[in-house]
Amino acid sequence: MASSKARSRNRPSSSKGGRSAVGAGSGTKGSSGKRPSAAAAAAVSATPTARPAAKPAPRPAASARPTARDFLEAPEAAPRYGPPLWLQLVSFVLAILGLAVSAYETYAHFNGSHLLGCSSKPGTFDCTAVITSPQSMVFGVIPVAVLGLLFYVFAVPIMSPWAWRARSREINLLRLGSLVVGMGFVLYLIYAELDLIRQVCEYCTGVHIITFLLFCITVFSAAIWGLGERRDLGAMVSAAIRGLGRRRISADAD
Repeated sequence: MASSKARSRNRPSSSKGGRSAVGAGSGTKGSSGKRPSAAAAAAVSATPTARPAAKPAPRPAASARPTARDFLEAPEAAPRYGPPLWLQLVSFVLAILGLAVSAYETYAHFNGSHLLGCSSKPGTFDCTAVITSPQSMVFGVIPVAVLGLLFYVFAVPIMSPWAWRARSREINLLRLGSLVVGMGFVLYLIYAELDLIRQVCEYCTGVHIITFLLFCITVFSAAIWGLGERRDLGAMVSAAIRGLGRRRISADAD
């Protein structure tokens, strides 16, 4: 009887031990299933990851052909201002030539010398008779030759390329006005030579032709390229005052 009781007491303990052993074994399996081995982790890390495919660069859109509307709406190119350079140089050379002839006529008028190239025989062409006639004096006081000299002293700088390139309306108006007055005076002198003096001076005729050519160039330029930009006198004065103020401030700072 005592031996049977002892056996019955030992059975639950062994069964419990067996169950605990089985539970330990199952726990080991579960942990090994959840955590991969070191070799498997190394293999996974060595496997190259898939990279996303690069997108092709977008091609530039083909430029559309310009239509008639584009040409109509496009801003017009700014027109060239003033006459071309060759015309500016022609007017400048003509003004210098007129100045030289007028200076020589003025010298001959005050010295009473004979003009080179003029005929001294009585006839239609007689420069001495023209430059010493009563009509060669304006109001009996100012010689016509002096007026011509003063006119061309003014015409040389205003007919220079630098004056042509200036977009000043005042300069262009002054040039046009002076040539209109000069051409009117030339017409009077031609009338005096042909009707009053009845003699013709070759040098005076040369000056008349030069003045007429300058008149044509000036009028043509004003008609084609205009008289320049208008400038506000008040704005110009205020800009000059501001410039002087800035210079004074910079001088004080130095």
